[in-house]
This record gives sequence, C-alpha cells and structure tokens, in this order.
Amino acid sequence: MQDILALDRAMTLWINQHHHPALDLLMQAVSHLGDAGIAWLVVAVLLLVFGGRRERIIALIFFVGLIFTEFALMPVLRDAWHRPRPFVYMEQLRTLGPKWNRPSFPSAHAHLWAQATLLFAVAYRRFRWLLIVLLVLSLYSRPYVGNHHVIDVLAGAALGGIVGLAELAVASKLGVLRPPEEPPREDDTDTVPDTSG
Repeated sequence: MQDILALDRAMTLWINQHHHPALDLLMQAVSHLGDAGIAWLVVAVLLLVFGGRRERIIALIFFVGLIFTEFALMPVLRDAWHRPRPFVYMEQLRTLGPKWNRPSFPSAHAHLWAQATLLFAVAYRRFRWLLIVLLVLSLYSRPYVGNHHVIDVLAGAALGGIVGLAELAVASKLGVLRPPEEPPREDDTDTVPDTSG
C-alpha cells in the first residue's frame, strides 16, 4: 500500500508541477465549474423550470442521484479514509484557487462530473463530446490546482460512474433516454398521388 501511495503522490506532484500560465487559467475555470456542483445544479433547475416532461424526469433523476451520493455515500467513504488534502503536507505543491478543508478522498468534483456526464451525454447525445472533454479537463484539474491526489480523482470518477449507470438504468426504465419522435409533417411524406382512373 505504501508503494501505491508513493506513486500517487509522485503522479499528483508531476501533474501539479507541469504547468503553463494559459493552462492555469483553463484549469481554474474548469475547476470552478464543479465548485459545490453549481454548474450542474443550474442545468438541472433550468430543465425543471423550462423543460417538458422528459427534461423534468431527467433532472429529478440527476437530483436524486446527486443527493444520495453527496449525503449517503460520500460521508461513509470520507470517514473510512480521512485523507488530508495534498497541499496540507506536500510543501512543493502549488495551489490555484480555494483550498478546500474537507477530506480529500474521494473527489466530489470527479464524482459529480462523471455522474452528470454519463446521464446527460446519453440523454442528449449531441452534447456528448463536449461533456466528455469537460469531464477529462475537470478530472485533470483536481491535482493540477493542488486540491486532490490522483487516487482521489480516480475513486471519485468510479463512484460517479456507478451512480451514473444507476441513473441511466432508471431513466431507461422510465423511457426518457430518447427524445419522443415527432410526427411526420405532411410535406415529409413520400406518398405518390393517386392518378388512377
């Protein structure tokens, strides 16, 4: 276990130390998108307020998954391994943005982004590549800004993946993963006019 933790610290420090001013700005911006889940909460509220029945159901599924993860699963995992943030004991580490005082393991940013990306990328396929890119950037940003170890991020992403798959199963059962098909318009029909006698 000590070898794994040593590798984890080395990888965390490598990501954190390989930086560039332009990357600093990007990673801080991406990192802030996940702060307290604000970005995803805004998306879900907009779906609830302005969406149709399908959008409201998807938003409710997301809210239930998020509440269950944050208030039922995360406290158990944080109590099981009360790990300090890397900036607390790694003197070489540089930090960008706020220094969170909650335990480091697992990453809440990572679980939130993985969970949301799975659900929304399947429900809204036209946005899937944008969501996947933002997910990867968000995961990379956690050790980059100095707030998480690599293992924290991997564990958070795995947790979010499990919850996201459960949300997809519920959404599939309720039949809301695919948008309802629109009825064909009259000018879309391929019927040939009857010219018989």
